[in-house]
Amino acid sequence: MKNKFIIIALVIGLFTACNRDEYDAPNSLSDVSWYTSGFRDTIIQVNVNNFASFSDLSQGALSHKWTIEEGSFYLKGPITRSDTIFDDFKIQPESLESEDETIHVLFTQGGLKKVNLYNEFSEYVEFKGADGFIFPSKEVAGKWVIDTTFIVDVYDTIVPKILIRQNGIVVPHESETDEIIVEAGSTLEFVDVSTIGRPNTRSWSIAGVTKTDSLSVIQFNKLGSYKGNLNISRQGESIPGDFDNYKIPATITVIPSSLPFEVAGEVVELENQTIQIPYNGEFAPFSDQSSHFTVTVNGTPFAIASIGLNASNATLLEIKLQEQIYRSDVITVSYDGSGDFESTDTRIPGAFTDVPVAMFQHEIVKFDFESNGGNWTANVENLPTTTIDISTEQAASGVSSLKVDAGASGNWSSFENLVDLFHLDAGVLVQYEYKVYKATGANLNFMAPWINNTGGTVTQFWHNDIATAPENTWVTIRPGKQWATGTTADDFNLYLRHSGSGTLYFDDIRIIIVDDRP
Repeated sequence: MKNKFIIIALVIGLFTACNRDEYDAPNSLSDVSWYTSGFRDTIIQVNVNNFASFSDLSQGALSHKWTIEEGSFYLKGPITRSDTIFDDFKIQPESLESEDETIHVLFTQGGLKKVNLYNEFSEYVEFKGADGFIFPSKEVAGKWVIDTTFIVDVYDTIVPKILIRQNGIVVPHESETDEIIVEAGSTLEFVDVSTIGRPNTRSWSIAGVTKTDSLSVIQFNKLGSYKGNLNISRQGESIPGDFDNYKIPATITVIPSSLPFEVAGEVVELENQTIQIPYNGEFAPFSDQSSHFTVTVNGTPFAIASIGLNASNATLLEIKLQEQIYRSDVITVSYDGSGDFESTDTRIPGAFTDVPVAMFQHEIVKFDFESNGGNWTANVENLPTTTIDISTEQAASGVSSLKVDAGASGNWSSFENLVDLFHLDAGVLVQYEYKVYKATGANLNFMAPWINNTGGTVTQFWHNDIATAPENTWVTIRPGKQWATGTTADDFNLYLRHSGSGTLYFDDIRIIIVDDRP
């Protein structure tokens, strides 16, 4: 059952305490005050087919009147927490005006609704609210009038509405007779286009896959027929809650793919030294296939310890070697095509030869200057003749790099990043690495990169490799120095400087854990 009790809990006291239906004659004291079930909220929020309460606590009014809009109704209590249908509580005959001191208004239409309070007094009065707010009366025809309107934001019941797209085309799904045929390994787009009821959370559940994006792409790898559903809700501390579950009427039927069963992306090494091979479909369970694979490391075949599937994704084939591998290794994988394993839709994987493995990089931090480039600034000792900017004139990767233009030589052309701090563990050896582009005429004998922390220098990776680097091309420089901090900390930063002249572009500056083959 949808939650209809949020506002009831706030106003139940009013139903038991304020039962007078007759308007009292004014006394000699004039004062204006009111109360709503929204307390201090500027806009009162309720679910459709629910109510809010309003009390006029004014004293000495000459006249008093509430006015509501069409689609809203006055209720008469008592109403209990178990009541969810309020038709029997409507005051008859129905009217848009009331002179009751306390009113309980049922809202049957969504949107912004108005409740007006109009009081007349013989003397000036003012309403004093929170935070110094004052609402003064205005003189009209010799009387002092309080004319105020309360805004009620009425949330409609959630009405789910979705689209399903296949290859960019919307396909029918609203009938039990609709069938969406999908080849194994292919995807469908599920789009939540619900607006009525203003939902703000969702969860798709289709073929054993759960997604929470309003536009969710789901891949179907196993043969079979599937149903799906969308759980959709409105949640938040200050808004009325609601939810619904939409069961997709159409059946999704997954048939064998017409595509070859093959490697479908980059082969990579994971941090735990697993070689992971992505395929365009799920594997059925299989026995050992090691004899059909060859893994070469720096040109030499290495013994395979195991071949299996990723525990949570059967499209990923995983190979473990008996010996350790390193970032500096050049590794390839080959398959002879003679194994006895297949996809869940009965396709046989094809052979492949010498597919390269992208090695895990063990990066502590990397700066590619595609975002947050403004965090790189000149150090206080930077020469006034040296400018430091983000540039799109050259880039080793992406479209941007850090341009350092030294108009004259001297101590120092220096730049740093004091914003993007990074973590280092005690005892872990690290290295500097960066890519540099020397424009024609650049002249410098060395580069001095530093790792600093808490505003002070820690260690320098001085080198002169840059002196002999060719001009007008990108060069990767990794100084030979290896260093480990003695203290684990989260506030390390980068600082670089040189004393030369000319224009340099820097890209992909990174600190990496030492992982070279001994």
